[in-house]
Amino acid sequence: MNGASKRRAAPIGLLVLASLLFASGLGCATRTVYQQVEPVRISSVEPAGDAVRRASLRLCTEGLRSDERGRSARARSQYERAIQIDPTNPWAYLSLARHEVESGDPDRALEYVEQAESLLRAEGVRSPGVEPHLLGLRGAALQATGRDGAPDLERAARLAPAAWSDGHLSAAELR
Repeated sequence: MNGASKRRAAPIGLLVLASLLFASGLGCATRTVYQQVEPVRISSVEPAGDAVRRASLRLCTEGLRSDERGRSARARSQYERAIQIDPTNPWAYLSLARHEVESGDPDRALEYVEQAESLLRAEGVRSPGVEPHLLGLRGAALQATGRDGAPDLERAARLAPAAWSDGHLSAAELR
């Protein structure tokens, strides 16, 4: 390479290097984009499973209806019966976690979220549609205990804004 070629190559090399640095800087500056999902509803799960699971799911749906009508004690009783009938029903624990967040026992809600998550994983039915509920319920319960639940609530709201944009999962939204 002669002297003139080296002088022309240097600015081109610097231009390429500057472009790469700029592009990598843009990648770091952009925020993570979350794919929105359709949040799962208990009524869409209801027909699945054996007779015991279907009976347990029906109790969850009835419990959510009771919660919608302000009949909190009846709702809790239905969720607990759902778990007695089928202790491996993750949807019953998810329903009960939602109920506990709303009723004011966030520590129990956190336990139920963990149980639901564990059972969903064990059954291989942890779908993208359940993620916003797990995140949102965990975040709401953490906040209610005075801890930082905002990141989980924000992620739930980005994943399923229709259900979680207000930071709350109503019984109707889960039913």
